[in-house]
Amino acid sequence: MSNKKTNFVISRIVMYVILIVFLVFFLFPIIWLAITSVKPQAETMSPTLPSRLTMASYVETFTRYSFAKYFPNSVIVSLLSTLLVAIVAVPGAYGFAKYKYKGCRTLFMGCVLLRMVPFIALMVPLYIYLSNLGLINTKTALVIANMTFNLPLSLWIMESYFREFPNELIEAASIDGSGRVGTLIKIVAPISLPSISTVVILTFLTTWKEFLFAFISSASDESKTITVGIAALTQDYGIRWDLMSAAGTVCILPVLIIAICFQKYIIAGMTVGAVKG
Repeated sequence: MSNKKTNFVISRIVMYVILIVFLVFFLFPIIWLAITSVKPQAETMSPTLPSRLTMASYVETFTRYSFAKYFPNSVIVSLLSTLLVAIVAVPGAYGFAKYKYKGCRTLFMGCVLLRMVPFIALMVPLYIYLSNLGLINTKTALVIANMTFNLPLSLWIMESYFREFPNELIEAASIDGSGRVGTLIKIVAPISLPSISTVVILTFLTTWKEFLFAFISSASDESKTITVGIAALTQDYGIRWDLMSAAGTVCILPVLIIAICFQKYIIAGMTVGAVKG
């Protein structure tokens, strides 16, 4: 018995050591980015800890280069894209999962398969389409583009969840006189908050870090997002690693906060329906 207990303790220690090694490996770039952002400019390329801490890179980034003006653009685009994706994905996936009609599975699979199309393959036709509408260099173009990129995955997640949603609850609501829309809003949506939260969080994070389409479609400061603003520091002013580190830290910070605060919703939403009782 003692040998079994000893082996158990050793295996646990080994497991935790391995987890710590992986954690350090994946977090080191983020930690070093934050450290570099508070180094003096002369020590930016030094592989050592800073001799003193300074916020000069943050001050210069937000004053001299007006980096703060890109932050609201990212917030607006991310929030609007997330809201619209949720508004379309939840009732759309509910309809695909619970109401059968001719061609519904073909239509659903067509929507989901858009996720399999390479991201860059959609950019040229989407850019031409938005350009013909006169929406280039606007936040509206970024919202439409991010909806296009994120909606297929959101539909897939929600449809998988709604397929396992108890029909008894829907039938009970129908017997009580609730219509289809009322049932969705009053019964299904509140119970489905974990999966809806997953869609909302993943869409927001994906939109927040999106760079390529925002880069090619945003030439004015009124529509540039924070990721494009970081690239502008390199293009216009040469490579200032202290400024890049400060801007990168500011960009990553909201993502980290959201991931830490809402991790239980992400896990709950991604695993719901995986185990049937």
